[in-house]
Amino acid sequence: MAGIVARAMQDRRDSPRVPFTFRVRCARDPEFEESRGDLSTGGVFWAAGHPVSCRDVEVRVTIPGQDEEIAARGEIVGSRDRDGSLGFHVRFVELSTGGELAIARYIDEVVIGWE
Repeated sequence: MAGIVARAMQDRRDSPRVPFTFRVRCARDPEFEESRGDLSTGGVFWAAGHPVSCRDVEVRVTIPGQDEEIAARGEIVGSRDRDGSLGFHVRFVELSTGGELAIARYIDEVVIGWE
């Protein structure tokens, strides 16, 4: 079992991440909050800075230069508390193909430097 978990963690790390600002909320909360974290095609790291009482979240991403907001649903799959700053690893469970492609193109532009 430990090998499966380690392999799953490694698979997630194979996906490039870039610093990004996005909006996120617990699925049952009425208000989104802006967060600075990391974005990948598989999810986000939500630097909430406070405890959250949910597992299911909604994420909204707007790629620079685009008007359309990308909506995704995700689940919290882990947390990290570093120096009193609490953050959550969110894995996308529902993301449109167009949204995933837009995120992938943006990450390519940032990581590789395409314009």
